[in-house]
Amino acid sequence: MQQRTLGIYGGTFNPVHFGHLIMARAFRDSFALPEVRLIPTGTPPHRVPEVSALQRLEWLKAALIGEQDLIADNREVKKGSVSFTFDTLTELQQEQPHSLLVWLIGGDSFAHLPSWYKWQELLEMGHLVVVNRPGFDELPFEIKREFAKRHVEASPQALAQGKISVLALPLMSVSSTAVREKLARGEDVSDLSPIATILRQSGLYSKNT
Repeated sequence: MQQRTLGIYGGTFNPVHFGHLIMARAFRDSFALPEVRLIPTGTPPHRVPEVSALQRLEWLKAALIGEQDLIADNREVKKGSVSFTFDTLTELQQEQPHSLLVWLIGGDSFAHLPSWYKWQELLEMGHLVVVNRPGFDELPFEIKREFAKRHVEASPQALAQGKISVLALPLMSVSSTAVREKLARGEDVSDLSPIATILRQSGLYSKNT
């Protein structure tokens, strides 16, 4: 019997852009995931976004309209306190005890994983998928060691508890920083975000607000 899986993609989404959607679709399709939960952080432990968690969640929902099996999950926003990935994965596993959690992070986050809450236990909580982005080769020794021990190919058949795969994507020039900077200059971001009009009308990243 084929194992059940649940895809998880957390982030600040500050704001959501086309790169996020490309990653989520590639994640879903590469591992044949029936569902991917995109989870905006409520209060991130490492940085505080200038836009409210509720606003980021609403924008994410708007960006996902019409997307197949990509779902905005409000659990960390609803919580309101500092959000740790360990706690979120624990909660999801309790809700779906028979599903393998397949969770996605960027290569930059992977390099800093030792600073995360209960990071070594995190590696045992499901199958970790790392997006190959700039900085991926500059990993600390402890992460290189874990990667060498746990690495398997990026395929649905290789999904297993405690393993790590790399999702290779072409280098994308879009980032939340680029979106915010263009909006601050009053420039059009329709080539960077699916919700460009909503972002411009909100005025939240404008220098005039």
